[in-house]
Amino acid sequence: MNWMAAASATMTAWAGPWGISYTANLTPDSTGLGIWTEQLFMQAMRSGKHLGVGRPIMPPMPIEEMGKLSDQELKDVWAFLRTIPPVHNQVPEYLPPTGAPGGQH
Repeated sequence: MNWMAAASATMTAWAGPWGISYTANLTPDSTGLGIWTEQLFMQAMRSGKHLGVGRPIMPPMPIEEMGKLSDQELKDVWAFLRTIPPVHNQVPEYLPPTGAPGGQH
């Protein structure tokens, strides 16, 4: 894949050919992974889809690399994420590129 990206100074917003995406809240807060289960997390990492069935997971998430982890490695990542203190942070929705279906006009 050959593409360039621009990131905000805080590394929380990314823009590229895919549109504009924001780093996810990976804490166990309700605005993050609070409703997720280990099974949903593993399904999302394997499928590359949000909640395992939704929109594609966008950069900066290294989804291709995450999908190559073993089941045990993904379970270990999930267990670690559950130890992070919850942070209430509603992340903006992904914005598709201009001219794309559902994109900016």
